[in-house]
Amino acid sequence: MDTAEQHIKALQQKMLLLAKHQRQLVKENQQLKEDVEVYKEQTRAIKQEMNIIEMQNAMLKASQQHLTDKEKKEMEKKLQHFIAEIDRCISMLSR
Repeated sequence: MDTAEQHIKALQQKMLLLAKHQRQLVKENQQLKEDVEVYKEQTRAIKQEMNIIEMQNAMLKASQQHLTDKEKKEMEKKLQHFIAEIDRCISMLSR
């Protein structure tokens, strides 16, 4: 009986350690998920800033140069894309 009781106690100890370890892993996993969301948001913000800078750069180039019809159409297309992207970002922020 003593060995059976020792085995049971040993198993109980191991189960308690496993449960504690599992709780720690769950907590760590949750923190990592939160970190991922923060990094995703930072990435979105950086991409948005980059798009704005690209748009400003394109507008600056357009104001300083004489563009061909093809370049003007390409510039208009880029500007429309940037405006759509800004509208999308604004709608995301207003939620």
